[in-house]
Amino acid sequence: MKLRLSLLAAVISGCVSHTPATVMRHGPDSGPSAEAKASLRTKQFSAALQELRGAADHGDVESEYLLGLVYASGVAPEASLAEARRWLEAAANKSHPKAALALSGLLADGSGQDRAAAERWLTRAASEGEPMAVKLKATHSLPLSPSREAKGDAALARELLVWAIRHGDGETVGAFIKVAGVENADEFGRTPLQYAVMSGSDIAVQHLLAARADADHADRFGVTPLMLAAEAESASVLDELIKAGADVNGKDSVGDSALFYAARVGRTDHAQRLIAAGGALDQSNSDGWTVVDVASKNGHVETAQVLKKAGATEHLKARVLREGGGVDPTRGGELYRGWPPIAIAASRNDARVVADLLAGGARADEPTPQRDTPLLVAAKYRAPAVIAPLLKAGANPASFDGSGETPLGYAAAHGEVEVIDALLQKGVSPDTRGHMEEPPILRATRAHDEDAVKHLIDAGANVNLRSGGGTSALMVAAGSSDSKILDLLLSGGASVELTDKAGGDALWFAADSGTEEIADRLLAAGAPVDSNRKQESPLFAAVRAGRAGMLEHLIRKGLSPNAKGASGDTPIISAAARGDTALVTVLVEGGATIDEQNDSGNTALIVAVREGHTNVCKILLKGGANTRVRNKDRIDALDTAKRRNMQEIVAMLDAH
Repeated sequence: MKLRLSLLAAVISGCVSHTPATVMRHGPDSGPSAEAKASLRTKQFSAALQELRGAADHGDVESEYLLGLVYASGVAPEASLAEARRWLEAAANKSHPKAALALSGLLADGSGQDRAAAERWLTRAASEGEPMAVKLKATHSLPLSPSREAKGDAALARELLVWAIRHGDGETVGAFIKVAGVENADEFGRTPLQYAVMSGSDIAVQHLLAARADADHADRFGVTPLMLAAEAESASVLDELIKAGADVNGKDSVGDSALFYAARVGRTDHAQRLIAAGGALDQSNSDGWTVVDVASKNGHVETAQVLKKAGATEHLKARVLREGGGVDPTRGGELYRGWPPIAIAASRNDARVVADLLAGGARADEPTPQRDTPLLVAAKYRAPAVIAPLLKAGANPASFDGSGETPLGYAAAHGEVEVIDALLQKGVSPDTRGHMEEPPILRATRAHDEDAVKHLIDAGANVNLRSGGGTSALMVAAGSSDSKILDLLLSGGASVELTDKAGGDALWFAADSGTEEIADRLLAAGAPVDSNRKQESPLFAAVRAGRAGMLEHLIRKGLSPNAKGASGDTPIISAAARGDTALVTVLVEGGATIDEQNDSGNTALIVAVREGHTNVCKILLKGGANTRVRNKDRIDALDTAKRRNMQEIVAMLDAH
């Protein structure tokens, strides 16, 4: 399969999102560096990948996705398109749209059958709202294959480093630093150090600073690691950056220093640390506000008092702060360039100014240059107070931004319960969503926000609404073992019989990456144990995930070990193809028909021989496998072994 250049970088860059506010949340190697690079990959990098594989083996969907890209791109010491497909399919089957897109690219240059599969995965990625997939569908194109170029390696290595940072393992972080480099910035200009600060990982920050990461690197919005640390929780991370000599008086694109960031969220201790390190108290930002103004406007009285005591002053009159929240909608500053005044007022949660502007003729749905209506701005800036006057003036709650998000959908995905309640209390349907957006109940479930889910259900949300790929909230809760949300959904009428477009139901998701307890709850709620044309047996999910314990548990609960898959495979045939002796043993002991044949006539033994899985062959033969069964090509297990010159297996079969 010919591998081309640009998909990997595009897919990787799409893994990181950024909201435009001050801060929101090969070719073959050649030349002298080739030997060192190869050594790195086969030593430190290989060791670091063990943790990624471990997380993927335990069902972590992001790890499955990244591991698939690793195998596809050639960053791993042993590039394997089969392994790439396996892990990308695992993630895509859990409704990971970027995995579905990458899988489409992986298959796009293959056989006619592969191209058909590529079309299906692209359609699924588009139905789940992946922007690039939507664009490709519109132009009737398939994506390019993941790249093996050095450029792709660098992008993937950076993403793996960010993954390691979030998992907080110092040894893994150290290994990936050597591959990715400390100044390997993403499309928004953010380096690994900035992601380490946002993750609150002391260990990762220490490793990166020790590797000479630039403590003053500013992203596209002028935001430095120190600014991020100033508004984050960890005092030790802030101290590490100050100790490393970070510039305490640097300003972002709207004129805010790190002290402004601390003042905005009321981090009094952080503000004191910054002042002690030389933080200037007399600066103003592009709105003309001082740090005291910022603290006061956001209701952080204690922080404002500490700043005043240290010598900071306020520019805005006390009356303006008290009555109008300090909002001058005609002075948006650089950050709000081109924004209508009503959107600026909405971003600052100022209901009085919003009401005044509406009374003066402002349009309730007048958008920003980014296509956000004031109602969307209110959702994204946590501004519940302005929602009522906007809705009263006719704001459309179903309006969506450039990525297809509605106010309720955004609030549900980010756990903004006050915004959710403000919308629901004014009659907005709990099922409101954009054309390509997942239902709010599903987005809240993905965010593991129990309160948001409960509030939506209490408001009458349809818990059985699904994504374009057929994924329901119950499936997501089952796969992530979120028992509290699972119980809320079941009591709210969630159906255990719904399947996604690939035929997996909630029990399938539990078998793939949930717990036995979750599986039992679903079975108690009536989850079907017999597969049919629309439902693939959950046993296949347990087999694909390599979960022998779950497989055994489900068989004991009554699921048939002889269920048929789409191509006539049974669980034991799939397990034999994987070469997983534990799975095969469970199935043999669980009553699986060892000599069952798939649509091609292959048995588990023929498949095991074909793949060279000697130990699986031993288990199957011990269980009574018939060596003389022939497939539709009239080939039996012994023929297969002889044709492939597998002498040990030939001798084993001859002995039977």
